[in-house]
Amino acid sequence: MSFLGQILNPIFEVIAGLLAFYYGLVQNYAIAIALLTVTVMIVLSPLTIKSTRSMLEMQRIQPEIKKIQAKYKNDKVAQQEALSQLFKENKVSPAGGCLPMLAQFPLLYVMYQVIRGLSNTVGSQVSPKYISHSTSLYQSLISSHGQMQSLGLNLSETATKVHGFGNALPYYLVIAVAVVLQYLQMAQLTSKNPQAAAANPQAQMLQKYTPIIFAVIYISIPAGVNVYFIVSALFRIGQQELMYRHDPVLKKHLQASAEARLAGTQEIEHVKPKQGFRALLSAFKTNAAPKQTEAPKPKPAKDFGTSGRKPNSNGTNKPGSGGQRKPGQGRPRGQEKNDKGSQ
Repeated sequence: MSFLGQILNPIFEVIAGLLAFYYGLVQNYAIAIALLTVTVMIVLSPLTIKSTRSMLEMQRIQPEIKKIQAKYKNDKVAQQEALSQLFKENKVSPAGGCLPMLAQFPLLYVMYQVIRGLSNTVGSQVSPKYISHSTSLYQSLISSHGQMQSLGLNLSETATKVHGFGNALPYYLVIAVAVVLQYLQMAQLTSKNPQAAAANPQAQMLQKYTPIIFAVIYISIPAGVNVYFIVSALFRIGQQELMYRHDPVLKKHLQASAEARLAGTQEIEHVKPKQGFRALLSAFKTNAAPKQTEAPKPKPAKDFGTSGRKPNSNGTNKPGSGGQRKPGQGRPRGQEKNDKGSQ
């Protein structure tokens, strides 16, 4: 046994012992794994609550963080010292919101080793590890040759080792359910407090890509471990909902966040529409009261008899100034000849 195995072997025995205990009660592998999962999640609940509170505290001090980053943007050492002092004063950690995600990796390893150990074989003989020979779980594994049959699946088998698409399909459906629940859990966090997610980019990045990373892992681990993660995701979704409803610290943060968002919404609703209403009223006035344009001055009628004549100072007209024309003036030449002939 390796050095790491010697250190973790007591943990494997505790987890396998719990699984054997629950199996003795229900005689079903999947339900026993579900009960084991709930037990582990309850034990980790204080860590989950603490990390969620830390995430909200990071949101609250985000303006101070930005001020420090701007003040010491050219001095990274001073910036780090000031940030460390700020985190210490407020009793928060930048990685506090990531703890539930980070905790899944060692749990994944523990569950993988336990399931694999329960179906361990020595030569052609099944030899379950980590549990007492007197348990009903040990006897069932011996009689089934190491197969953990439940829900129509062998929970000790991985999807990649099952032959035939039809036989492997249920295993991949279990993997898909586990991945979807991971995304729903992340979406629940961001929907409850989007500002907290934006305030901690590292946690946001980890929450975004963790389900994808686990999807790759789920394909190569026993189906029983996938059942563990399905139940753990369902538990966290319910736990987070209860926390946001009943935890006094979380309720206080959420109320403050909601009031801030409501104030911003009211500002948008009462300021921007007013500007739009003014613009609309102005446009309505413009359309309702058309511009009064000066009436075009009437062009003087063209009259061959008066064109080019202007009035004298005494009001009479003289030739060339618009007065009375002399006989024959301003008339066609042919007409003047006819006039002379008639005279």
